[in-house]
Amino acid sequence: MLQANGLFNESFYLAQNPDVAAAVASGIIANGFQHFIESGQFQVRQPSPLYDESYYLAANPDVAQLVNSGAFASGFQHYINLGQFENRNPSVLFDSTYYLTENPALVPIIAQGNFTGIEHFVAFGQFEDRSPTALYNSKYYLAQNPDVAFAVARDELTGIQHYINFGAAQNRQFSPFIQPQGSSFPNRVATGDTTPTSTVFLTRSSAPGTVSLEYANNLNFINPLGILYTTVTDITKPVKLSANNLTPNTQYFYRFTNAEGGSSVGSFRTPATLETQQGLRFGATADGQGELMPYISLNNVPERNLDFFVPLGNTISADTISPDLPGVQQAVTSLDFRTKYNEIVSPRLDLNPWANLQASTTFYGTWNDQNLITGFAGGEIPALSAQQLFFGTEGQFINNTDQFNLGLQSWKEYNPIGNQVYGETGDPRTANQEKLYRYQQFGNDGALFILDVRSFRDAPLPQVPDPALDSQINQFLATSFDPNRTLLGKAQLEDLKINLLDSQNAGINWKFIFSTVPIQNLGLYDSANRWEGYAAERRDLLQFIDQNNIENVVFVSGGAGGTIVNELSYQLNFDQPQIPTDAIEITVGSIGYQLDLSSNFIPGTWGSEIMNFSSIDTISQDAKDIYADLDTASSQDQFVQMILNNQLNQLGYDPIGLDETKVNAELIKGSYFAVHNFGWTEFIIDPQTQKLQVNVYGIDPYTQTDIQSIPADIINRQPEIISQFVIDSV
Repeated sequence: MLQANGLFNESFYLAQNPDVAAAVASGIIANGFQHFIESGQFQVRQPSPLYDESYYLAANPDVAQLVNSGAFASGFQHYINLGQFENRNPSVLFDSTYYLTENPALVPIIAQGNFTGIEHFVAFGQFEDRSPTALYNSKYYLAQNPDVAFAVARDELTGIQHYINFGAAQNRQFSPFIQPQGSSFPNRVATGDTTPTSTVFLTRSSAPGTVSLEYANNLNFINPLGILYTTVTDITKPVKLSANNLTPNTQYFYRFTNAEGGSSVGSFRTPATLETQQGLRFGATADGQGELMPYISLNNVPERNLDFFVPLGNTISADTISPDLPGVQQAVTSLDFRTKYNEIVSPRLDLNPWANLQASTTFYGTWNDQNLITGFAGGEIPALSAQQLFFGTEGQFINNTDQFNLGLQSWKEYNPIGNQVYGETGDPRTANQEKLYRYQQFGNDGALFILDVRSFRDAPLPQVPDPALDSQINQFLATSFDPNRTLLGKAQLEDLKINLLDSQNAGINWKFIFSTVPIQNLGLYDSANRWEGYAAERRDLLQFIDQNNIENVVFVSGGAGGTIVNELSYQLNFDQPQIPTDAIEITVGSIGYQLDLSSNFIPGTWGSEIMNFSSIDTISQDAKDIYADLDTASSQDQFVQMILNNQLNQLGYDPIGLDETKVNAELIKGSYFAVHNFGWTEFIIDPQTQKLQVNVYGIDPYTQTDIQSIPADIINRQPEIISQFVIDSV
């Protein structure tokens, strides 16, 4: 049995309680332990990092009742006498079930009553570097504290031993899920999947116990419209609540409050119903990696008063090593994925732009391959996949595998999205699967269509082995027109067509289709991963839009690492002429992304990617050398656009831009091609003219090395408009 003094740390207690330290120094009391036993435990003072009275009572309401009734003088007394034998957890730093699971040899010893789990850890485990909880990651702690890593390397102590005896008192962070001196809502709050009458609320509290949610029409929360409750049992997992009694076209404020009394506030607006034309303002961006946090390129988003925001694509990079998950090349477990998602909404360098954005408006989420593993296709047969070591070989499709479902559920946990499921669609790849497709109207101004281009797609075609051979190019193009290949799955494509017709017939002006990969023709580089690799379905969709006279269709797409604007055209087959449509595509840039070029990181913009990773059969070495000597983003943009237009011309595709197209557009600033910045894109529909104004905000790109070596320079960069244009409504 662990005695009270075994769960007490003198140096920690005195460091946390200066008044007690002064009393000990003056001889009023003998030591901190005497004070804790006589007074401190009843004053909710923490005896060591291993026991937290507030946590214990919040996590164990039955114990809190016993303390309130006087059956126990404190939660600490209950834990020493009963709780440790009942495998209750004394703090976030010790998880009894986890400890025994990780150390199965202890189970029979503890079953005999010789030890409790916490007693073993205090007496032996901490000195043997055994992890007391899944929250404690030794690699993370040592990476964050090089001085500790040095001491550990010299066998002076273990990492967890250092934290218990020194690190906790010094407010060092042992887990990315807990901010020692920060808010107990480190990720702030979010809403999403918002309709005129409902929304999904999300937050993560690092304090267990009851969490309340108030929502109101005023920031003072006077006469709230609703109060909801939930319970936090796992601090790594966000909690969600839903409200279904909202009023259309209304600004709301909401506040989460946890068991520690901490709170966090956010706001959002519900969409207007039909017969309302008041304008619309929203934003979108693409790929991000935790390695490049904080996302400085988003700093100005909250001040833009957006109606909603769409993150297009990889909000994390599950298969690269990031600061909060050191040494892990590929996320595999739920905790791995949660660590990745938590990373992008947690403070770094005292900034948290992504969380600030989420709290300022409502989200409509998308996911893409690097939310799970690069290049996966949910409709591929696992046994035939090159990624079968990750997904296994069981199941008809990858989207039937346990690893797929674990990754998808982890994404849903950290995104304010509700639960929708396809029914019996008649298509085995979509039947009874999660439905991430969304359709939402915003009055008569616009409608959004959120596509899931990963969960049901067929395996990508092999890239063209030798782009210098026309025969190989033609073989690729011909195969891409196979009518049996799908990107969306039949059920999702049918939903999209029905909803496009519905929006046109309802008199909705602009239709925004959000895709995590581009639909315009961008040449051979990486084309198998885009709509071009599924050309028959691409033709089917664009032909449907064209022949049904669906007006003002704008594809807003990620996956291009920059802004590329073009009118969309299609072919009946690969050797047929282009048929122009009135639809256009606007790709959006990354918020922060890097690429590994021969063990050196470069910014993951489209320009740097296509110039550095294209083969010399596609882009000559001379051209690459010229590009390397260019020193401004605008000159690099012009050069890459020239090269890309030459490639498009050889394939019979239209050049980049809206000049000499059917679209009536005016370029105000920059160009229709900006692929050397990090940033986001703002879309504004004028309430009177219904013209669409597009503002592309950007900052100079950077790498993880930059943010480590020159952090002040990076965080002081301010998003500026680098491209701006206006498009007339038809």
